[in-house]
Amino acid sequence: MIFNSGRFSNTLSQQQFPMLDISVIIVTYNSSRCIQACLDSLSCQKGASYEVIVVDNTSSDDTVLKVQRNHCLLLQNEENIGFGRACNLGMSRSTGRYIFLLNPDAILTNEGDLAEVCRLMDENLQWGLSGAKVLSSNGSLESPPAREYPGQKHVQRDFSKLPGSISWVIGAALVIRRDLCLRLGGFDPAYFLYSEETDLCLRIRELGYEIGWMDNIVVRHIGGESEKGVDPFDTACRKLRGLLTFRTKHYTAEECGFLANRDRRRSFLRMLTNGFIAFLRGKKSREWEKYRTYRGVWETSRDYLNSA
Repeated sequence: MIFNSGRFSNTLSQQQFPMLDISVIIVTYNSSRCIQACLDSLSCQKGASYEVIVVDNTSSDDTVLKVQRNHCLLLQNEENIGFGRACNLGMSRSTGRYIFLLNPDAILTNEGDLAEVCRLMDENLQWGLSGAKVLSSNGSLESPPAREYPGQKHVQRDFSKLPGSISWVIGAALVIRRDLCLRLGGFDPAYFLYSEETDLCLRIRELGYEIGWMDNIVVRHIGGESEKGVDPFDTACRKLRGLLTFRTKHYTAEECGFLANRDRRRSFLRMLTNGFIAFLRGKKSREWEKYRTYRGVWETSRDYLNSA
């Protein structure tokens, strides 16, 4: 069975399915090495009624096999439809008052975390969406709440009248109100991967809600499991394409052109510098990875400008 969900729509009758406190949605793609630890951290949660929904984007490893051994709803796509659309599919099958998105390479660290998430959202009615405190594997804070949108300093749009001081939070662990999901249609399906959470946070603020920050909910994030072994060039291209989608949607054509030209110029110089050092130190060196990253940014920016 193939799922190709676009925007989130509530297809379940809440009269037939009693509403739970919270629905946890996990999108997997070749997540075999980390998914069990993630699910284990959910299985011991107390103090809240919850469900776990895993949406798999055609993993080629044994991710699906591991998920099937656990008590959760598994939705399998026959093609990789991207992160946002996969989340929307999970949302359409959810029954919780709140929807908690958790990366497969992230784990909750306290058995009362889901209950605390519900309490915080109940007490802070001005929050439409809230992010958790995500720590990397070495214990450092990963992507703290952003106070500006990408490229904001170089555009004319005035964001100062939007509610709250947080612009957006990382999508590795965040919670959103179900009724707000319905109003917004979930993630914009135009995004395949990266920047979809930035767009969602902006649209939530445009409706008059703040973006919250739950610094007492600590999530450990291994990070990059689906990107292991992938050429940094490909990752850089995907990230910038997501960012270009955000810019095109929220900024003027002139501003998008200026930012793309800026990206192209800056990446070109860094690509040349790291490329020269990588030639001396060899493939797979740190400089080679940087070279491939900046080449991805340069080529994607160039292609965008040529197509504009």
